[in-house]
Amino acid sequence: MRHNVLIALAAIMLSAPVMAEKADSAKPIELSADRGSLDQKKGITTWEGNVIVTQGTLNLKAQRVTVIRDAQGLQQLQAQGSPAYFRQKMDGSNEYVDGNANNINYNAAANVATFTGNAKIKRGQDTVSGDVIVYNTSTETYQATGGTSGTGGGRVTVVLQPKPQATGKP
Repeated sequence: MRHNVLIALAAIMLSAPVMAEKADSAKPIELSADRGSLDQKKGITTWEGNVIVTQGTLNLKAQRVTVIRDAQGLQQLQAQGSPAYFRQKMDGSNEYVDGNANNINYNAAANVATFTGNAKIKRGQDTVSGDVIVYNTSTETYQATGGTSGTGGGRVTVVLQPKPQATGKP
């Protein structure tokens, strides 16, 4: 019974879209983990051990996911892994955004996802990697910074594939 209550509360708390295709926010959330806990007074749920969260086209995998909900109902999701992974279809296209980092924090009120520690985001064939990547899910803009760790020697790496040329043939 307690397990069902925790899942129901997590579904309510996670209802805001993360890098969302807009239709995802209206879809049911399925969450599975090895264990979970809830502190209703503080508005914090914590899921640990092979955590998988799905909502529509969103798929998030991590070792630990914490959802914090403030008094106004605004949510922040913190995913930790080695690395934590996400995948979600972009609104209005057949492209997906795939990302991974040691930590992924999503602030629903600001529509901002921050990837920290060996961060990499891929959209279609284009990639951005660095120590920290801040992604605004509303404007689809990125800010990336290097760091002292990682294989890039503290630098940011961006790979942009050329757009296909129109042939002009009917």
